[in-house]
Amino acid sequence: MPATSHAVPDSRRSFQETDSARALSDGSVRVAMVIQRFRPSFSGQGEQLELLCQVLARRGFEPTIITCGHEGSASEEQLDGYRVVRLRPDRPRGVAFGRDSGAFGPAFASRTFGYLSAQPAFDLVHVHALTDALYASWLWCRWHRKPLLFEMTLMGADDPVSVMDSRNRLASLRRALFRRCDGYVAISPALEQRYREAGFPQDKVRVVAQGVDVGRFLHVADRASLRRQLNLPAAGPLLIFVGSLIHRKGIDVLLRAWQDIHAAWPGAHLLLAGRNRFDDDTEATAFLAGRLALLPAGAADHVRQLGVRDDVDQLLQAADLFVFPSRREGFGTVMIEAMACGLPCIVTELPGITDFIFGDDGEAGTVVAQEDHRAIVSAVHNTLADPARATRIGRRARTRVVDHFDIERIADRYVAYYTDLLAGMGPGRV
Repeated sequence: MPATSHAVPDSRRSFQETDSARALSDGSVRVAMVIQRFRPSFSGQGEQLELLCQVLARRGFEPTIITCGHEGSASEEQLDGYRVVRLRPDRPRGVAFGRDSGAFGPAFASRTFGYLSAQPAFDLVHVHALTDALYASWLWCRWHRKPLLFEMTLMGADDPVSVMDSRNRLASLRRALFRRCDGYVAISPALEQRYREAGFPQDKVRVVAQGVDVGRFLHVADRASLRRQLNLPAAGPLLIFVGSLIHRKGIDVLLRAWQDIHAAWPGAHLLLAGRNRFDDDTEATAFLAGRLALLPAGAADHVRQLGVRDDVDQLLQAADLFVFPSRREGFGTVMIEAMACGLPCIVTELPGITDFIFGDDGEAGTVVAQEDHRAIVSAVHNTLADPARATRIGRRARTRVVDHFDIERIADRYVAYYTDLLAGMGPGRV
């Protein structure tokens, strides 16, 4: 990747300040947000989307989240300014709906097209992550002459190079439709670079980072009280990892490092917050169990698996240090959540992501080489051994997130892009 500065602009013209927005301000903008995985199925992108919809609704937009239905979930929710519509896709005979019923992509795409056709009042469709619903949305948008915005979420899965190199059924048609969206969001410079490599016109691509609610994720001075409230260990350093306990997230690297960390800091504890049950994936189940089995008894006793939680903000606020050795991300929202809580962060290098998040000076967090558990051990030791330095890093991290990744700032950028698409200005002329 070419050397570039990844500083996020400090400000953007807000929705109310753009000329094209004034022309649209007489009526609400109705945005269809299409995403296959959404609560009750856990999805980091789903959580980010819901946060964005809350902000957009406060600004007069009318977002509707269109997602895949699941057993036991409401088919429709009317929330504060936005809706969630869950479509029940057809399923193969003899297959029951489960937590991953959204895997039936073509069925979800068909239902998405049907729902959009029954609700022709949408002004814009914004598709999150690559599923067959992208192509159904493309057809609807072309038929109704409405703009389509596609957002990439993960390197190696729905980035442009991976899509263009795919050789699955109807690959040529899918690649042709993929190239003909009206606009594209890259949530990091790493994904923007993949657009360049795939030969996409750069005037259709904008980098819009993920955002965080800095009023929810914030520094708490009295961690001792919070630990008692959450029934967490009161004494000793508390390290935390947030994410699915899978190979891609580097859980094996973290557990290998934990052996040495615990040997040097026997009073320390490690919290693992994230999906740790894989009923639909025996390989992931065996992988996690195998890595946990390698831990010495003492180190294993100081590891606590918390599963998927809805109080991640409080868990981060109660911890002393955030460790995240992920191998592959599209952005890594949990990093800015930890930073917003004033936590010093130790993460493995993700070019075009970690430098983008922490800044070029590297003073808002610690980045180590991929696959190097010894570097993680050293970084943890240096941070825990110097509380004053840890505090400085945490303060800088919080400041950087407030300045650059506050969800209100991120919403400004989405609104500006929506406005340009709707007004037929600049990239993605309809």
